[in-house]
Amino acid sequence: MIYIIDEQITYNSDDCTLSHLPTQETLSLSISSGRLFEQLLNSDGEILSRDTLLTEVWDKYGLRGSNSNLNQYLSILRRALAAYGCENLIITIPKIGIRLNTDIKIERESSPAFVATPVQVDDMPAEQVVSVAEGQIVQPAPVIAEPVVEKSALILRQALFALIMLVLLGSAFWYFTARQPAEKSASMNNIKLEGGCEAVIIPGLDVFERKSLEKQILEMLKENNQSCLPGRRIFFDKNTAFTTKDYGRTILSVCNLNSSGHIVSCDNFYYLDWRMF
Repeated sequence: MIYIIDEQITYNSDDCTLSHLPTQETLSLSISSGRLFEQLLNSDGEILSRDTLLTEVWDKYGLRGSNSNLNQYLSILRRALAAYGCENLIITIPKIGIRLNTDIKIERESSPAFVATPVQVDDMPAEQVVSVAEGQIVQPAPVIAEPVVEKSALILRQALFALIMLVLLGSAFWYFTARQPAEKSASMNNIKLEGGCEAVIIPGLDVFERKSLEKQILEMLKENNQSCLPGRRIFFDKNTAFTTKDYGRTILSVCNLNSSGHIVSCDNFYYLDWRMF
């Protein structure tokens, strides 16, 4: 299902992508964020209790949700929408629940279906489609499908970006949880932060900017209500930040360690070309 929000933003529930129509920018949401957003979009302005959202987004899928998780994902959705010019879509009613702002227009349309056929007649008017079984020739129709081509290219870019992010996260998780002594080869990328936690910088970043990176990571932890204590490890990756005025496309993973130093759980935070402080 595709949701059109305020005639400016689309959300595709099939691949959890949020797109800004005027700029053609896209953002891939996590599966839990996507489920939460879809529950709200389908509520038609009805107030949804926190227990209902926890059940529909986490419990039904064998996951364990909490108010902390819910607040985190609501914050992520609000920031993403605000970055695309849509503010106050999600409203919190204290001690009651969450609802959508009914003053903001939301439309729905079905996702395009892709059907494989021996003869390509998708772009032809009905009067030009003839039966091959009767031995007639299919006359090619003029291709006037530029919007379809643009939409296909947009979907391809979204899928490509999502694949790259999955590969990056998977590689980072494998790299930093492997039992081999990887610390020897990546010792230049470890930063001990104020408070006692350890920050691990994904290889490829400029390790000579340690002071700047330390300040940035501490600011991000603070604004997401995360503590820097012994027994926590922070993974940080910054892809396209070319100035000190924004975070760029950034991921911050705050992980808890067990007594053996192995990761047991992580909270992930994403940023898309805007600064939070």
